Amino acid sequence: MDATSFGHYQLRELLGRGGMGEVYRAYDTRTDRVVALKVLPPHMAEDSVFQQRFRRESQAAASLNDPHVVPIHGYGEIDGRLYLDMRLIDGKTLGDILAEREGPIDTTLAVEVVEQVATALDAAHQEHLIHRDVKPSNILLTKQQFAYLIDFGLARTAGEQGMTTAGNTLGTLAYMAPERFDAGQSDPRSDIYALACVLYESLTGSRPFPADSLEQQIAGHMVQAPPRPSAFDPRLAAFDDVVAKGMAKKPAQRYQTGAELAAAARRALNAPVRGSGRSGRHSARRVPTHGGWRPSRTIVAVVSAVVLIAAVGTFGVVQWRSGSEQDDPRQAAVEDSTAPPDPSLRAGAVPSIAATVPADIRQSGRLVIGINVPYAPNEFKDSQGNIVGFDVDLMNAIARTLGLEADYRETAFASIIPSVQADNFDVGASSFTDTADREQDVDFVTYFQAGNLWARRAGTSVEPSAACGLKVGVAQGGLQETKEIPAKSDECVAAGLSPIDMVVFTRQDDLTKALVAGEVDAMSADSPVTGFAVKLSAGVLETAGEVTDSAFYGWPVAKGSGLAESLKQGLEQLMKTGEYRTIATQWGIEKGLIDAPVINAAR
Repeated sequence: MDATSFGHYQLRELLGRGGMGEVYRAYDTRTDRVVALKVLPPHMAEDSVFQQRFRRESQAAASLNDPHVVPIHGYGEIDGRLYLDMRLIDGKTLGDILAEREGPIDTTLAVEVVEQVATALDAAHQEHLIHRDVKPSNILLTKQQFAYLIDFGLARTAGEQGMTTAGNTLGTLAYMAPERFDAGQSDPRSDIYALACVLYESLTGSRPFPADSLEQQIAGHMVQAPPRPSAFDPRLAAFDDVVAKGMAKKPAQRYQTGAELAAAARRALNAPVRGSGRSGRHSARRVPTHGGWRPSRTIVAVVSAVVLIAAVGTFGVVQWRSGSEQDDPRQAAVEDSTAPPDPSLRAGAVPSIAATVPADIRQSGRLVIGINVPYAPNEFKDSQGNIVGFDVDLMNAIARTLGLEADYRETAFASIIPSVQADNFDVGASSFTDTADREQDVDFVTYFQAGNLWARRAGTSVEPSAACGLKVGVAQGGLQETKEIPAKSDECVAAGLSPIDMVVFTRQDDLTKALVAGEVDAMSADSPVTGFAVKLSAGVLETAGEVTDSAFYGWPVAKGSGLAESLKQGLEQLMKTGEYRTIATQWGIEKGLIDAPVINAAR
């Protein structure tokens, strides 16, 4: 595509650029009119599934007659690029207006915008068309303050089935409904949630859950209470319930149509304004606290986000296979079929690697995996009960490469290695550090590198090198409990100081909660776990000291099992294709990547 010519269009001015392509002011030589031309990235035209969806949804959008939907003149493909021909609207996006103002728009205008966009959404929903990307930058306002909703049906990306594959989230995180993080599900009520987010931002000038990281943003939508406009301005108190219902976590508890949300916003606008004094529970602005630390309502909200990080959701959806530990999945698989499954027929299998899998496992078609949760971001549960995380995404990819179905069995951490030894599990995937002692019982295949990392409450001065006499929390069964803290405590005693008061928690999220609440002075955990907890704490926690005693994570398998070599080759394949790095990057722990897997690296 040259600088000015695109088929029968003449591209005159680039109006905007984003992840879904570029928008130009263009002249259509066939119809003799100036239009807005959206040109999508080349790779989307290469995906046949996306092409079909694009044409179907573009046709549906073109059929909408609501005045607040930008009319679509046509769509198609030119020179391998999909395009959408729309009416050129002289105006600015709501996103640009909010950015220029660096604050909210007029309250009346905010309600009017929501009312207009709501009619567009309801018209689309009646035609079974979901927008999926309602946000200020997709709302266009003319000088007469007439609102248009743009980009219908273009929030999907190539290959999407609900949510995309690992690493790809849809829409803009600031406006995405919680159910879309869980399983990528979208229905009309997901659009209503996003419109409620837009209402809040229009009223306050701030996004609902402002955050510096992906994890914080998702945690806000998943577990934190909807923000209250009155916290920004007490005169907006009438909108608190509107936003709360519009952003309800469960779709059934939200407004079911745009009209319902718009009507509620209009009632709030016309409601009597209470006194503008700063007293009352809706009046306090959020002000940083200096000096001594003490729990507050803000901290309580953060505790909920940290403790329930299991609700962060998955970027590659995991299918949880339930069943009692006593059930033998291999026997069931054999009984269900007269012939063993052919690994080469399973999508994503590498036949040469699948052929190395021990015969009994290969015949079953399943890889039975022992796991213990929660230990985010490595392994934990989302709000639907699915086990997710870095270890899970990686093991899913390994199982696929081996031509097997991942079958997770949740159990106590201390029970995993004995269960592997007893052949109840084929492998463990639960952030095991490969040690010489453990290698006496099982073989390990290394896949990651981590060390001890401490965390403390922000503003405190706790250091790992000066922790004598302090309460330090650890998770049960980890090397922090069995080695690191006892060794540090012994050093304290040898120096004539008080020992470290080690507090052991069964669950990592309980430990994080205790630290946030001030019940312990510090915590020590594996470096990716500590880093993730700090990110989700929204500034309440910070790391202390450096990563120490780095060692390899490994997957335990039975001594002498040929599965070790299969897992090793599977990981080498994922390293070769780049999927290994992609999975680690999506969870923000790429610093722990290794160059090559090793069997029994500790010996």
